Amino acid sequence: MNAILAPLVLSLSIALRPATDSVTILRDEWGVPHIYAATEPAGFYGLGYAMAEDESTTCSGWRSPAQGELARAFGAEHVDEDYASRLWRHVEESKAGFARMSPELQANYRGWVAGLQRWMGEHPDRVPEWAPELEPWDPVAISRWLLWMAYQAGHGLSDCRAGGVTLSANDRAALDRSQVNASNEWVLAPWRTADGAMIMLSDPHGGVDGQFVYEFRMHAGRLALAGYSVGAMPLLVQTRRVAWGMTTGAPDVADCYEIEVDPRNPRRFRFDDRTLSMTTERIAIRVKDGATVVRTAEYTRHNGVLSPVVARKDGKAWVVSTSYMHDGGIFDEEVYRMTLANDVTEVRAAMERLGMFPQNVMVGDADGHSFYVRAGKTPRRPDGFRWNRPVPGNTSASAWLGIHPLADLVQVMDPVTGYMQNNNISPDVMYEGSPMTPDRYPAYVFNDQPGRTSSRGRRAVEALSAATSFTVEDAIDLALDERWQDWDARREALRRSVARFPERLARADGEHRTTLQRLLDFDGNARAGSVAARAAWYWHDALTAQDGGFPLAIFEPALRAADTIGAGLAARLLDGVDSAVATMRAKGGVDRALGDDFRVGRGGDASWPVGGVALLARDMRQCETLVSWSHVCVLTLRAFIPG
Repeated sequence: MNAILAPLVLSLSIALRPATDSVTILRDEWGVPHIYAATEPAGFYGLGYAMAEDESTTCSGWRSPAQGELARAFGAEHVDEDYASRLWRHVEESKAGFARMSPELQANYRGWVAGLQRWMGEHPDRVPEWAPELEPWDPVAISRWLLWMAYQAGHGLSDCRAGGVTLSANDRAALDRSQVNASNEWVLAPWRTADGAMIMLSDPHGGVDGQFVYEFRMHAGRLALAGYSVGAMPLLVQTRRVAWGMTTGAPDVADCYEIEVDPRNPRRFRFDDRTLSMTTERIAIRVKDGATVVRTAEYTRHNGVLSPVVARKDGKAWVVSTSYMHDGGIFDEEVYRMTLANDVTEVRAAMERLGMFPQNVMVGDADGHSFYVRAGKTPRRPDGFRWNRPVPGNTSASAWLGIHPLADLVQVMDPVTGYMQNNNISPDVMYEGSPMTPDRYPAYVFNDQPGRTSSRGRRAVEALSAATSFTVEDAIDLALDERWQDWDARREALRRSVARFPERLARADGEHRTTLQRLLDFDGNARAGSVAARAAWYWHDALTAQDGGFPLAIFEPALRAADTIGAGLAARLLDGVDSAVATMRAKGGVDRALGDDFRVGRGGDASWPVGGVALLARDMRQCETLVSWSHVCVLTLRAFIPG
């Protein structure tokens, strides 16, 4: 560890610990805090202090939306967001969840809040005027709010939308944001590595602003952690004995119910042979420089949980039931127990609480064992319904039949291949010969399109299946891999197009011919300094903009064996080159490198070139509708996506 700064030593005094503990925070050359303390609460105190020092506005900003108080801080434009937070009862459920957590975890969260508040008290000039006082249960609310609309409730909202239900603008926006979630994870058994040690990768693909997760190291009491926290929760970490990763993908944990309501009283409805009434709650939203907005939240009790009304039309109401509604704190306790685990078996035991938010979770341990589970608290559902659409809500025939235990979920321990990966793909293609096929599970448990893969998944399988003496350096290279999968097929299609229309090459100017030659010689590695990679990116972008979208036909198997390429397709590919040249000329010429156009920075004049930039469709929905969408939208394992 290089360039350590002078240590900051803090004293800790919180309600549960009348004695004073010392906390030492060292920062390495990257500014990452290394926290040393004798006890866990003291370590979390240091984490809160360091996080406030780095991201005080972000920390303050988490609590306001989690509590439904954005409008109070910023104005009327946030009323709908506040209503959504209040509708899902993040405050009430988080308070109840904190109360049932173990005393050890309660003390840790109190320590985190105290550390955060201490830094803010020492630096009032750097604290926003609207910053609220945090409560010990706020860490529970923060992680619940951050993940809720994309995951715990998102499945049910998506089911409503898939059935043609018009959701609120706020719900639609939340679902649209969740569509871009992506991550990488893979594990390699010791017998495939040079050092005979397990290698585990977790790459959550967060934004370059670093504001969703916070990097840290902690040595405190029983805890030895390195990785990333979400608020106070050490969500993605490695310990001395275990490490894990998470990627988007999960069983179906929430449902949308369509209810015919009483036309004389729209808060009453028939359920089997009974008439039931909805529960209502008055929600008062305070507004900065404006009048308080009062709305009424409506709930049914489908499946024994409060299920909010999310839409109404023509005598019908739609409610969303999520299995996580009353589970505040269980997620936190599960992750805490995972940090204390000694091996994958103990991690699996911790996960039997079913608190983990819906995710692909992959774990490796120091003994060389690995475990994967498509995690989520999954309702056991009756047959006869299409569970990815609204289902009838006036009958008990569609009611849940309980909750699946962890053992029922898609999972594998120690795959025979010695590797596995899930880069947001279907479980049946995680590795060659995967036994996790859809015929073994209910559709809502498998909850994916069989065979669905991506450029990242296919690239990882290609590299990991060939590993025999993988080194740490190889692992780093793969994590930062910038290769565009299937470039060879694109290059061959272009070569045949040139052969089909040699007259177009004959009349092309020098910049066109130079660009063509660069594309034909390009190796497919999207390096920041590559001029050919820039040409390839603009060529792909031009093809996606053509009528009919990206020409998938260039990847037909017949192309590889044929001597010629169809005239229409060949013309489209060459037209794309013409368009790319014109675009590059308008953007500084054809001789610039990829990193000249794609850069990352924090504002001002400071920015740095990046490679590994994704090839995307103009309409990302085109990517998501394909079983194997890597041909249209190619993300490298490094996965930079242009903003």
